[in-house]
Amino acid sequence: MKHKCMLPIWIGIILMCLVGCSEQDEFLALKGPYLGQKPPGMTPELFAPGIITTDISEGCSGWGNDMEYFIFQRWIDRKPRLYIMNQNNGVWGIPEPLPLLDKYQAGDFTIVSDGKTLVFASNIFIDEIGTEGEGGNIWIVEKTDTGWTEPKHIGLEINTKYHDSYPCLTANGNLYFFSRRPGGYGDSDLYKSEFIEGKYQAPVNLGPKLNTSYHEWDTYTAPDESYMIYCSMMPGGLGDDDLYVTFKTADGSWSEPVHMGNEINTDKSENRPYVSPDGKYFFYTSTIRGNRDIYWVDAKIIEDLKQKELKLRRKTMKPKAIYVGILLFIIFVF
Repeated sequence: MKHKCMLPIWIGIILMCLVGCSEQDEFLALKGPYLGQKPPGMTPELFAPGIITTDISEGCSGWGNDMEYFIFQRWIDRKPRLYIMNQNNGVWGIPEPLPLLDKYQAGDFTIVSDGKTLVFASNIFIDEIGTEGEGGNIWIVEKTDTGWTEPKHIGLEINTKYHDSYPCLTANGNLYFFSRRPGGYGDSDLYKSEFIEGKYQAPVNLGPKLNTSYHEWDTYTAPDESYMIYCSMMPGGLGDDDLYVTFKTADGSWSEPVHMGNEINTDKSENRPYVSPDGKYFFYTSTIRGNRDIYWVDAKIIEDLKQKELKLRRKTMKPKAIYVGILLFIIFVF
């Protein structure tokens, strides 16, 4: 009788083990680059549906050095948490809360092109500011051989009592981010801070060509600063907020922003841009399905938009050249 009473318990344990093994077996099938997913073409696709992209909202994403780990953002109980998947011997493990940062509320992030530095927004308390930054200040952690370092805020030149978020570091250490500090052109503006002699300089507003009287945020800047993708709620878009791209011109300024088109943007919300460290794929999020999901597409779309922008620039420059020629002719003749 005693053994019969124990039988249901053992059956339950065996079933639990089988469920656990089934889940692990599912992830054991994930081998190779990009979690073993088939790369997309020029039409955006959900990234790793059922594994990364689920019925729960997901946000930022990024790859580690040599792309041996993948970090993404997921909302649990309405709070953003960061998860990591590690690759060992070509096989991807299951998503797990990112060590160390799991005890903090970690918001939007990007991974630096070195693949080991994570910059993120958090409401961790900063003594010198005396506030939790109204939900956002910028912090840095690094992945070492022994694990992740403790979070370190990026400095009081950058962090304020206002909301500072979506940081992106370029290869030379320059920082791009958005802020709701006063003195901007709109409700939130894009800023740049140069990294000179080991220190971040006072942030500079990127100006009215990119910033409007509306919201500009979520700026991803290429490691070489050749282009920048960001989100805006300016009029003329397709949805709540759309993604735009701007390119560095010969004189070092940014070109007029180019709407990324209905290949990327929808009548819903698109933001959180990021390009894989090998430059091959563009990742972003969209609410087209209701929840926020991660999509990816061939990064050639960025080069195509650059050619479109150059063509548009030539068209606008041609009439100017004609007018200048006429003016010079008049001056020469008379």
